[in-house]
Amino acid sequence: MLSSYGIVGQQAPELRVEHWIDGQGQPRLPLRLADFPGQVKIMYCFQSWCPGCHSRGFPTLQYLQRHYQDAAQAPVFWVIQTVFEGHERNGPEQLRIMQQRYQLALPFAQDESLPRPHTMTDYRTGGTPWLIIIGKDDRVLFNDFHVDPAQAVALIDAALADAAPTPAADPGRLEHDPNAGRYRLQVAPGQWAELHYQREGNVLYLQHTEVPAALRGQGHAAVLMERVLEDIERQQLKVVPVCSYTRSYLQRYKRWHDLLAHG
Repeated sequence: MLSSYGIVGQQAPELRVEHWIDGQGQPRLPLRLADFPGQVKIMYCFQSWCPGCHSRGFPTLQYLQRHYQDAAQAPVFWVIQTVFEGHERNGPEQLRIMQQRYQLALPFAQDESLPRPHTMTDYRTGGTPWLIIIGKDDRVLFNDFHVDPAQAVALIDAALADAAPTPAADPGRLEHDPNAGRYRLQVAPGQWAELHYQREGNVLYLQHTEVPAALRGQGHAAVLMERVLEDIERQQLKVVPVCSYTRSYLQRYKRWHDLLAHG
């Protein structure tokens, strides 16, 4: 069984977000892809309480905006807060706060559609921070948690020049072996993060997670959990966290509390 995130190579879905502010924090009409025909488009998704958004996502966005601010041909940028948890702390007031904190005079939007933000559903995003690069023909060129700034520049430059882009890094794939009771997420070429479980009826007991030693501390375990839990949700199964990491993760993210087996 194979499950993947992102829609690289596919036509970018039209945006369905209605709450927007302009680069000065004032309400504006909803932004649509159709407003920018023939242009390269950069979409950054965040939640204000997401640590990775502040340590990696926003700095990358700042770098890209500065890199292209004086370019003769530049991509279009916008930012969407895709709220799938912590609604009380990731409200629309955070849009202007983030604009000012990171000095980003860009359109910002609030997407907290239920049961899941439209942007996350349409673009198959796995959480935050998430970066999407869309080509002139409105095909998705990159769609993943994070990208190295130099790699993003290479992709964007190729798209601006109408050249064949250098292939993006593998955005990762989730492999599920139910016979072995194991999920595996590719986190680097030839390297996998794993989650092992035991199934009893419609309940999966999450027993152990493991990330290659050289790649620990980079958020791969959280990505693995996000993708595994979405697959479990799709199958309408329940979970019991057994190991300390899965317990702490499920305590932290209310988004998945409906998956917990009770009684």
